[in-house]
Amino acid sequence: MNGADGRLVQTAVIGSRNSGRAIILPTDADELTRWRRRHPAYTYWCGTQLGGCGNELSDRLYRDKVCHFAHRAHTSCHRTATGATSADHLFIKEDLAAWAGRNRLKGRATSRDLGSGPGDAVDFRVGAARQHVRFQFSRLAHAEWHQARQRLSGESATLDWVFGPGAAQPETMEELYDEYGYLLRFRFETHGAVRRIRLRAEDPRRSTDWVPLDDCAMTPAGLRVPGVEPRRRSGTGPAAEAGAGRGAAPVRRSREEQVLALREALVSAARFRTRPTWEALARTAGDDLLGLSVPNRFGLLLAVEQSGGGEGSPLLSALIRTGEGDPPSYVGSVVTAVGCGAPATAAVLKRWCQREADRAFAVHGVQSRTAPPRLPLTVDGQIDAQQSAEPAQRETIVHVKGGLVRQSATRPKPNPEGLAGVPLLRDTEIRHSLRSARQRRGPRPRYAAALMTRAEEALTRLPEPQRTELVAEMATTRRWLDSRPDTPGRTPRQSRRAKRAADAQQTASAKQSARAKKTKQGKKAKNPLDGARPLPGVGDTQPTKRPK
Repeated sequence: MNGADGRLVQTAVIGSRNSGRAIILPTDADELTRWRRRHPAYTYWCGTQLGGCGNELSDRLYRDKVCHFAHRAHTSCHRTATGATSADHLFIKEDLAAWAGRNRLKGRATSRDLGSGPGDAVDFRVGAARQHVRFQFSRLAHAEWHQARQRLSGESATLDWVFGPGAAQPETMEELYDEYGYLLRFRFETHGAVRRIRLRAEDPRRSTDWVPLDDCAMTPAGLRVPGVEPRRRSGTGPAAEAGAGRGAAPVRRSREEQVLALREALVSAARFRTRPTWEALARTAGDDLLGLSVPNRFGLLLAVEQSGGGEGSPLLSALIRTGEGDPPSYVGSVVTAVGCGAPATAAVLKRWCQREADRAFAVHGVQSRTAPPRLPLTVDGQIDAQQSAEPAQRETIVHVKGGLVRQSATRPKPNPEGLAGVPLLRDTEIRHSLRSARQRRGPRPRYAAALMTRAEEALTRLPEPQRTELVAEMATTRRWLDSRPDTPGRTPRQSRRAKRAADAQQTASAKQSARAKKTKQGKKAKNPLDGARPLPGVGDTQPTKRPK
């Protein structure tokens, strides 16, 4: 690059261009000054393991902005990741090497470039036990993850997959929840010039605490995190699939057992607010369901609905989806067979199944709530717009003296102030609407303030982890509203210095007014004639003598 490097490069390697010893530069000027005094001989490089050019960097100290690394003049570099997280794959390799040494493990950590950079993944292998742990940094499609998992499972005795922030697809999470009951996560925390890894296990209902790598253990069954017990289901996973390929036949069950297992799997999916594919259901309910034909799947689902909770209960078959997110064709046949109507098009079936999925989430969810009404279908297979709308409120005629009084069965609630113009949103959509409200044009603060009122009402109905995500988004929106002077019903925020100056000025004014009032009350009015010379004939007290 010609001229000075204006990019904010926050990470580098120490010693040489091929070094794996990473550093994140202190952003504070005083911290960087102390760092320079402690390490005067360090040299910093745009390392090749960071995807950099390999040229030497200089640390720039600023008092008025963030300190950062910069390239020398007249150098060329096309490194894309320069932020604080761009060297996390090197920091985790250092942590794994130290952890393996303390636990006497003959392990080795290797970085993997999966197409977007050298830090897409880090593999940790324990040679003698053929154990493998992959730390996934980049987001991987479910199909690619499934193929990689099958390939790595054939090479290792145990395989654990630990995902970074935003690296796991919903389908991947669902499969791991079904198989193990939890998902392994990792994140980093900055400590001075390095970043340290933290791990935890989470499921749709709860999560363990973030713990350092030293609190974890490599057991014969794989990587274990404190606070969670593995509960891998029999007959699932790559190992079971490999065993089936070697001739292990699945256990044959009766039709009643298959129906019961399939219903339990669908109820469990509704409890966790997920819509599984048939393959995911087979991993939970039994591998003997995986090879069933479409007519057999239809027959099992029809038996599940006929053994359900009675008329008006949600149709559990509507939870099933394909890999593209659409309901399978045989689900439409189930809808027709149970007497709910015959959807005319795939779009109608998709909308109808989405409403039934919402009903199933409401009835079987961890926090149950009132289910929305079912979407009725017309004779020609379309959704009845009139009956699908809100039902008309019934009126009660009360006979009182003097005439009739019409009383509504349910009085409509008044529209809260500030909610005008805000559309009716689902509880799960409010979080995204808050984020969009901060970016939209027009009267954004008024719209965002109205959404905050809706969000506070939705908090009582949302389960975890959606509730935690909404709370975080509300906190961000509240800070954004406080920082804007045009927020309705709010006064502009002042800095601490401005507040102290205003308080001091107010105190001084109060003291001055009190002093003036006290002075006015203590002094007597001065006579303007005091000390003046008397006029001739004025003030003479002797009476004038009259002649006799």
